Formats: sequence, C-alpha cells, structure tokens
Amino acid sequence: MKPTMRMYEGEADYWNARAFLRRVRSQDAQPGGTWHAAEFDYWRWHWLENVVERSPDELCLWADADDRIVALLVRGDPGVCHLQVDPGGSTAGLLDDMVAEAQTRHAVALDDGRRTVYVWSMEGDATLNGVLAQRGFTRFASEHSTEHNGRRILAEPIARLPVPDGFQIRSMGDVDEHGRRSVASWRAFHPGESEDECDRSGVWYQNVQRSPTYRRDLDVVAVAPNGDIASFVVCYFDDVLRSGVFVLDGTVPAYRSVGLAKAVMMEALRRLQWLGATAAYVSWYEAPAGALYRSVGFTDMALGRAWQKTR
Repeated sequence: MKPTMRMYEGEADYWNARAFLRRVRSQDAQPGGTWHAAEFDYWRWHWLENVVERSPDELCLWADADDRIVALLVRGDPGVCHLQVDPGGSTAGLLDDMVAEAQTRHAVALDDGRRTVYVWSMEGDATLNGVLAQRGFTRFASEHSTEHNGRRILAEPIARLPVPDGFQIRSMGDVDEHGRRSVASWRAFHPGESEDECDRSGVWYQNVQRSPTYRRDLDVVAVAPNGDIASFVVCYFDDVLRSGVFVLDGTVPAYRSVGLAKAVMMEALRRLQWLGATAAYVSWYEAPAGALYRSVGFTDMALGRAWQKTR
C-alpha cells in the first residue's frame, strides 16, 4: 500500500519522527542521507524557535498502513526542503509525491511574481535526482548550494590541545552566562555588524538547551582572561546511536588564529568519546569551515546538492 501524507499533529509526532530517523540511521551510519536525530533536534529547537520563528506544524509526514513513519518533508530556510526517506521504502513514486508537496506547500514568491523552491539531494541519489530532473528542477549554483557531510570515527585516543596563556577551556556556564554567550555568537556570526541588534539577554539559548540531545558537558567554550567567551562549540549527543553532531561552533574575530576553535572542538570530541560515542558528524558549506573540521579529523564523506525550480 502506498504511504499516505499527513501534517504534524502534535508533540507525539516529534518523538515518532525522531524514532524514525534513529531507526534509519542505525541501519546506515554514513553521513548524508537521512538526518541524524540530533540534526532533527537542532531544526526543532534552534532553527524553528530562534532563527526562522516558525511552528513544527509545517512538518509533512508519510506513513504506512500501520501509521509507521516512512518519510518526512522538512523545511529549513523559506523555500528550502529536505526529504528524509527510509531507503528500504524509497520509490520514485514516493519521492515524486514528496517533491510535488514541496512545490505546492513551500515555494516562495520572488520579486518578479514567480515562485521558486529548492530541494536538497545527495550527489549519488540517482532516483531522487531523476525525479527532480523530470519535474524540471536544475542544479542551483551558489556558495551555499553544496553541503559537505563529514564524519570522524572515535577509535583512537584524543588529546587536549594547548591554548594561549590565560585562556580556559571548560563547559558552558549556567543561565547567568547566556548573555556573554549571546554576544560571542553575534560577534562570530555577524562580524562588522552593529551589536545594537544583539540579544544580550541570551534567552534564545534556552531553546538550544531544550533539545533532548543537549548536554552541558558537550557545550564547550574557550574563555579569555577578561571573561569573554572567545570560542564555542555545541555537540548534540544521541546515546542510542552512540554518536554526536556538531551543531553550533564559532570564534569571535578578535580571538581567531590562535588555535581556540580547534582546541574547543578537540575537547568536545574527547568528551564525546569518553561518553562512549563511536562517531561524530558535522556538515559545512564554506572552505574555511571545512579546513577546520578536517584539521580535527573529519573526512569529507558525502556531498549534498541543491536543486531549484522557478515558475
């Protein structure tokens, strides 16, 4: 029987979707493809709540006759869609239905009155790529149209790296440190922009910590002698999959090029390994980020490509 689509109906569907992703990922631990459960948590608790300020009600689910989820249609940025499909039940017909739903539900208007939609696909996914081409999609070319998906196997001991005198590598503090963490994020991700728009309360960070896969000991910061948070990294850990995903990392421009970014990542990897994790995952677009991740042992395992259709 062909899977049927329905919309997200409440909190139970969040947990059922996570269970679906865990089930699929436990069968295939390669980076790329379906999301890790921690990536889904990041979408739910940071991306929706803090970045795009949307509701999870937009999530589309496909289920079999027993109401067992077999696919998800997840929207990231406006007009940008990610298809999560169980490879065991993936067919051209199901993928075509999902792409059609993406076009109908998530296309966004352009200034000239046309509408456009983007769908991500793995480079080697011949079936989905064929569906997209048949529907008139073409590869989108931009600096963010290729996603690198990396993995590091945590088999060998991981050493601590030295940091400049006066700096401290430690876990993120309690709520009284959220303000400083917010300032560090603003400076890392908005270099050169006015800090007038910075949320110095750091209230948004409570959503980051609401994720079921968040742990404070995997929220690692480098603190400067003056108390500034100079560099940071958050790794969400799924103890069922025994693996972690790096979801937020950055370094304040004033503290770059002294080894802090690499030091906090290596410390998070070391702690992840101590918890029993066997692998860590990360994805990136820009070359400088890729250089950092490769320097701490991630290898570029799979490429995702953005496809676009405008009409």
